[in-house]
Amino acid sequence: MNKSNITRTAGAIALVATLAGCASSSMSYTEPAVRQKTTISKTINRSRDAVWAAAVPALGKDFFVINNMDKASGLINVSYSGDPHSFVDCGHVSASFTNARGTQNYDFDGSDKDANYTQFKSPLLINLHRQMNLDGRINIIFEQPTPDTTTVTVNARYVLERRIQARANNGAGDSRRDEISFSSNGRAEYPALGASQTTVCVPTGRLEQDVLQLIN
Repeated sequence: MNKSNITRTAGAIALVATLAGCASSSMSYTEPAVRQKTTISKTINRSRDAVWAAAVPALGKDFFVINNMDKASGLINVSYSGDPHSFVDCGHVSASFTNARGTQNYDFDGSDKDANYTQFKSPLLINLHRQMNLDGRINIIFEQPTPDTTTVTVNARYVLERRIQARANNGAGDSRRDEISFSSNGRAEYPALGASQTTVCVPTGRLEQDVLQLIN
């Protein structure tokens, strides 16, 4: 290595040491607010055959995937996979990171699909990338209490995946994957990461309501 390279390397090491030496970070978490229970059924003043016939194309045209149907038992199963933010509430995260270059503040919902933030774990600066994905399975049950009325009930099962990738300023990397599941009007918690508290997730009710609104 020539002298100029040695000088540049030494300078880079000194810069990293300086940035890390005066660094600090913080993180706080707010759990989801208490929600009213979501209405998961409605009664329609039409026969079950008529409601079923209209529901199948309506569900197929939206963002749901129809997995199976059994008209004899009155059951349709649909699924959704993707961004969880509209359908799940995992509270809110506020974080900050300070070093010689200044302070960076981070605010994001716990159910945001993607979030990036930096934390200081002495003696390292760690950049984190967090990803969330929802796989929702919804059973739609069609019942006929009278010949001219149909009751539609929606039961959703949420499977929520969290992936966290970490990269330290020394080049070291790590990753973690956690998965939780819960049903309509239920809740679940991700395990704590280090000294941080657990992350609580609950359904917003929109998934069930979106399904019910398509069926008339």
